[in-house]
Amino acid sequence: ALDCRGFLREKRVQRWIAHRCPGRFMSSDPGKPESGSVISLAERRPMKHACILHASLKAGNGGGFEFEPGVERSTVAKLTRHMLSEDELAALPSCPKVLLRAHFQEKRIPEVFGFLRGTIFFTPAMRAYLEELEPGVHSFFPIDLHSTMKIDGRTEHGEHYLLLHPPVVDCLVISETDFWKGYGIEGWIQGEDGQGGGGLSPPENQKCTLRREDVAGRHLWLTKVGSSYTEYTCSDRFWDGVRDKLMIWSPHTRCNL
Repeated sequence: ALDCRGFLREKRVQRWIAHRCPGRFMSSDPGKPESGSVISLAERRPMKHACILHASLKAGNGGGFEFEPGVERSTVAKLTRHMLSEDELAALPSCPKVLLRAHFQEKRIPEVFGFLRGTIFFTPAMRAYLEELEPGVHSFFPIDLHSTMKIDGRTEHGEHYLLLHPPVVDCLVISETDFWKGYGIEGWIQGEDGQGGGGLSPPENQKCTLRREDVAGRHLWLTKVGSSYTEYTCSDRFWDGVRDKLMIWSPHTRCNL
């Protein structure tokens, strides 16, 4: 079995340092840096625009997955919906084996794969890239990835990570955004009776506006569209670094700030 104790030790050390030396790491809230933190990425390079991310056919079908040894279905369901508490996460086996039923178009493991409305898997390289951009902001759960069929000539793929719930940011300028049911506040109200917003307009290159002050310094987050609807969103800098990678995401709508 894959030994993920190094990753778990790293997280414990980070938590200890953050407690004893709170200025050592950047705050998890980019808008409120702690005393002594490094110059934020937002100050070094302001975001020019953001991208709403939708599914990419290039990566193929991520298929289903299951934990081995078995984890209760109710626990897996909560995991895919980002509903597990810290205690429930801690109760999961350390770096469990996850069996993937995958059909990837290019016969290799994408850098990001899974389900846009559920579980997202990261390779170690992609996790390291996101951590470099946003140190300490995101939470990951280490797994030992296996597949039911050979991918790139093997069924054992080593350590990968589940991306746990990214920050949800209420940053959408409703009056300056296209929705499924129309433009602006009227279109938002028409969608799901104003409760869920009805989602952003599906055609590419429709207008979308986010509040700059709410997303400054961020690189990957969930934009709140309605009471129960969110969209994966990234900064231009994040996308510049991954545009040539094989992944489930593709930029669907460019958002003004």
